[in-house]
Amino acid sequence: MADRAGNGNPRRAAVEALLHVHRDGGYSHIVWENALETDHLTAADRALASRIFWGVIERRLTLDYLMDCYSRVPVKKLQPAVREILRTGLYQLLFMERIPASAAVNESVKMTRSMKVGQASGFVNVVLRAVSRQGMSRIEALPEGDEKTELLYSCPRELTAFWQRAYGVEQALALTQDINREPIAFFRVDLLHFTQERWEDELNRLNIDHRWEDGLPGCLCVSRPQELRGLEPPFRQAYYAQDKASQWCCAALNVLPGEQVADVCAAPGGKSLTIAQSMHNEGLLISGDIHEHKCRILRQRLQEFGITISQVVCRDASAPCEDVWKGSFHRVLCDVPCSGLGVIGRKPEIRYRWREEVDSLPALQLKILEQGAEMVRPGGVLQYSTCTLNPAENEGVAERFLSAHPEYSPRLLPAALQPLFDVAEREPSHHVTLFPSVHDCDGFFIASFQKRN
Repeated sequence: MADRAGNGNPRRAAVEALLHVHRDGGYSHIVWENALETDHLTAADRALASRIFWGVIERRLTLDYLMDCYSRVPVKKLQPAVREILRTGLYQLLFMERIPASAAVNESVKMTRSMKVGQASGFVNVVLRAVSRQGMSRIEALPEGDEKTELLYSCPRELTAFWQRAYGVEQALALTQDINREPIAFFRVDLLHFTQERWEDELNRLNIDHRWEDGLPGCLCVSRPQELRGLEPPFRQAYYAQDKASQWCCAALNVLPGEQVADVCAAPGGKSLTIAQSMHNEGLLISGDIHEHKCRILRQRLQEFGITISQVVCRDASAPCEDVWKGSFHRVLCDVPCSGLGVIGRKPEIRYRWREEVDSLPALQLKILEQGAEMVRPGGVLQYSTCTLNPAENEGVAERFLSAHPEYSPRLLPAALQPLFDVAEREPSHHVTLFPSVHDCDGFFIASFQKRN
């Protein structure tokens, strides 16, 4: 195992975290959170380490191909530490223009010694200098086709082919080309205790470049998210990151003050927060999750935002619905576990692991949806959503549910969601798929049903 901390060195912090992900099978977000807690880095060093860490995961196929072009030893046979040092060096050379090539090479060579793989220092030096001279020319010279597309965007060709079958060649290419685009920074501001006008005044006072999303009150887009840290209390504690797609999902539910609402897969809590605010903190909101530690965090988040109508319960949403809740809720949201193919921009390793559970997920998703349906009162609304781009998990589950449950009918999504259909050139329906290239947000799916009276 590598040393516990990067000793204040941002490049080494990135390398050690990558070892935990690629060698030990760690989940990138958890690994990186732990790295930031244990490494003693300045704010600038954290930013550099973070850029390298996430960038290497995003561009792994590209980096490994170029390593193989200039190395006599196949990538898979390299010592893990050497492989990650090379990946980080290559990423700096190819995708970080502000870092001088000499710094990328020299720091990588020095790291071989500090990480006790000094025998590879000459090898690392040779490979990095070769790539420094040649750049992406080896890939750019490839004939047009699947291999070149895969390597240019570091998107496995199996995933591109999957999207082609699902959404057509044009949309699949757009998804592939967008896969490394930095996600747009959307936030939800607290409109329970502040008006949007007061937020506007505060943002203008600090000259924070921003815009409000049309049709989504409280949805804020910021060019430089780090500037929000300069907000004065109480504004500093009154916003949270939430992609526009998730906010559209909450808008589709169309909750009203005083209703009884359930969010059955609620962690980490963004949708519950947004729903509670839309209810004006009046009524009852049940927020559930299967993991007790996530429930504790969820409960704390709701309390911090002054939400008093929520009850957080630890429960398995796929298990039989409790009798006391059957037929009790005006609206039930089932935002189910999914393969995450719509949020690869935020979780880049999904592109390499997506096949692991994708075939088994629809059965679980349908089970959660069916148990959520038990909670809805006659005339009430049941909503299903995922953050993936896979018809089997999306339209497939929705259609299976409708065919098996005649007591439910399709519910036309509210008129407030009309812009989503307009930009996709589609007629309004009871379901909609959001594409990053079309809607400027995470990939997302929303379907709505109504229980017959």
